[in-house]
Amino acid sequence: MLDISEEKIGILLLIPCFNEEENIEHILEHLRDVKQNLQKRSEFNLEILIINDGSTDRTLQILEKNNQDSLFTIINFKENKGYGYTLINGFKYAKEMKFSWIISIDMDGQHEPKCLYKFIELILTNPPEQIISGSRYKNSDLFWQNPWKDRFLVNAIITGILNTIGFSITDAFCGLKAYECNAINDLDLQINGYEIPIEIWIKSMKDGYKIVEIGVPVIYKDRNAVLKNAKDSFLFKKGEERIEKYIQIIETLLNAPLKTNINVFKSIFSNYFNSVDDINKYNFKKIQDSIYTQIRELET
Repeated sequence: MLDISEEKIGILLLIPCFNEEENIEHILEHLRDVKQNLQKRSEFNLEILIINDGSTDRTLQILEKNNQDSLFTIINFKENKGYGYTLINGFKYAKEMKFSWIISIDMDGQHEPKCLYKFIELILTNPPEQIISGSRYKNSDLFWQNPWKDRFLVNAIITGILNTIGFSITDAFCGLKAYECNAINDLDLQINGYEIPIEIWIKSMKDGYKIVEIGVPVIYKDRNAVLKNAKDSFLFKKGEERIEKYIQIIETLLNAPLKTNINVFKSIFSNYFNSVDDINKYNFKKIQDSIYTQIRELET
């Protein structure tokens, strides 16, 4: 069992990991720096849990080789269980080990480890929120790279839909989040795939959770490299298919249909996908706001 003093706030850094042999050592180097920089702080204890989700490359071997100093704990699934499954099991682990907060971060290089400082400082201020969510689309100054057009548009549409049912967010799918441990476990999450953020949003709304967003950088790996490691991933299906799947989940969780049909949202996606050449720090807000406006008008 991890040694967590009653006087300290226990924070678990949860990292799902699947076929990331090219990124691990770089990320671990930065995480080691973060942990060393924070270890003198007396008010909290930071531990790292990496869940290897059935990787078929050298991910597990590289993790073990780089853990001679016991920087982190490894849970290894022999078969790929899915992003949601790894998160849910990480949340349960944190509760069993009596952590107070969980910060989730991806191993694929899309999240800057130095962003952890902002999340930890907010946790230590005794926040009223149960979820602290990263947002890549909150601050144009953090556009370190242009987002993939299809993912941005799917995100904007689903974010816009969520905002019509009670949210006020700018990024529905950022994986860099902090969760109050008991609160996230109380949601009784069930989705094992990449769609789990939708379940978290809807169930947290039903339970009245408070949410705050923190701006984080837009960082995307090389598209070809990602495709090589995720040929059958849900995230690489056509944007229209992803929108349909997400909307079906929203309606199921709400136990009610949205006020317009799926084809309308698919049409919004196709219009922007075919008419916008690129999405960047100078035009993303205008496109995002335009999509939000169209969705609000559909819901009136």
